Amino acid sequence: MAMVGEKAPEWTSTAFYQGKRKAIDHMDYDMLWHVIYWWPFDFAGICNSEVHGFQMLYERFLSINVRLIGVSCDSFFSHEQWFKSQSFNNMTRPTHPIVADNNHSMTKAFGFYNESMGCAYRATVLIAPDREIKSMSVNHLPVARDPRDIWVTAQGFVSGKLCSLPIRQKIAGM
Repeated sequence: MAMVGEKAPEWTSTAFYQGKRKAIDHMDYDMLWHVIYWWPFDFAGICNSEVHGFQMLYERFLSINVRLIGVSCDSFFSHEQWFKSQSFNNMTRPTHPIVADNNHSMTKAFGFYNESMGCAYRATVLIAPDREIKSMSVNHLPVARDPRDIWVTAQGFVSGKLCSLPIRQKIAGM
């Protein structure tokens, strides 16, 4: 499963993007830094806090020229209903693309598909403009990740500077 240092797989999918259905693929992100993050299911409890967490950092990611893409194995219609539901009550709905990978092709291409559960692991990749995977993390389903950690990692790679405790302390107020 370790793909760090390798080229990211090619993919094509449908996304929920700014309230509409949109076809996107890896070529839309060629020559751009981008983070792709996966969660198991819409409506699953902690997933909305992760999506919300990434959205809360969206402007910070953009400020370092990193794009965000969310992915789960749910359908476009599931995403649409989820973002309208009470699960997102008083939370910022995502303004970045949320891929509907209900055929599991993108999730499987990255090696993040949990066959026994029929969903994605909680996973994250940071992809450089040349499509090289610079960072990758995978969690089993019940444990969420902190999007701030992904931002710190992205900042380190994009800036080319060391990512150390002092950087983490500087953003403690996020």
